[in-house]
Amino acid sequence: MSLVTPNRWSTVRRLFESAIDMPTIERGAYLESECADDSDTRQEVLALLAADEVPFDMPVDRDPDTRHADAAENFPEVLGFKIVKRIGSGGSSRVFEAICLENGARVALKVMNSGSNGQSLLRFRQESRVLSRLSHPGIVRLHETGQTQDGQIYLAMDFVEGQRIDEWCTSHALSAQERVAAVLQVLDALEHAHAAGVIHRDIKPHNILVNTEGQVHLVDFGVARLTREDGNRTGFHTETGNIVGTFAYMSPEQADGKASRVGPATDVYQAALVLFQLLTGRLPYEVEDRGAMALLKAVLFERRMLLSEVVPALSGPIEEVIHAALNVDPVQRPQTVQLFAAQLQVALAQMD
Repeated sequence: MSLVTPNRWSTVRRLFESAIDMPTIERGAYLESECADDSDTRQEVLALLAADEVPFDMPVDRDPDTRHADAAENFPEVLGFKIVKRIGSGGSSRVFEAICLENGARVALKVMNSGSNGQSLLRFRQESRVLSRLSHPGIVRLHETGQTQDGQIYLAMDFVEGQRIDEWCTSHALSAQERVAAVLQVLDALEHAHAAGVIHRDIKPHNILVNTEGQVHLVDFGVARLTREDGNRTGFHTETGNIVGTFAYMSPEQADGKASRVGPATDVYQAALVLFQLLTGRLPYEVEDRGAMALLKAVLFERRMLLSEVVPALSGPIEEVIHAALNVDPVQRPQTVQLFAAQLQVALAQMD
């Protein structure tokens, strides 16, 4: 199935903008009448309406201001752990630094908020299932899952003492070559995940932490999916038409709501997007002050800038490799992270 066309996008946008102003109870009948013979368009609009209403699980926000909230916050009680402080929060969960009372290890406790909806619960369980399949130095380990004393689900994971990859590159004044090398670590972790049948789907700087030794750690597998073969075997499926991820970093196939097209090349695209940002300080299309609809349109239709248009010194092989990985059509990208990494290594050897 092909990606959405500009003409169809205009239809989707028109229907979305009309439906968004209607009471929720009237939207179904409106779309049924407008899209009677076009279920794909109806599903596109429904997915956008759902995305507009339901907050995404945002990544851990290691903002020092969260320390000021600790005094007034009642920490959850988790048997076997002593909570030290909150280190982040998202739409449906909070993350705490904690100490395991059994062995003294520092862990990150991700605790589901009370009152979270069923989709958030599904993602929480999904993250637990995904992490239990993975064991790699570049991926946070899952230590255990359980329930707090008041019945909320929690995940106990590795605590990463470090920074987001973009902040780490800036604070350490890394060269362009060193930034490429950091993303090669990300690709190595993704190679392990893909071999285990896991597609991350939300690769972005917030979800890549670098510890004090320079080791990259992929975090937040809350919107990860299993490959079709593993999904069939385990009974887990990702709903077609659901838009998951973070808009500015979405691949075109995610923005188009085509779950069947999401695969290893999706993570290749997002890793290339992160590398473009690390090398230039921006994304290859405009994202500032844009809402969800405008961002999705940019992902689907806007031309990707070349590296050399932002940093002239980055023309040549590295530009060609990244530009190919950012192709709108997933079939035209490197089909595996191994191939993308190999291409980057060749280009890296030719950088000044």
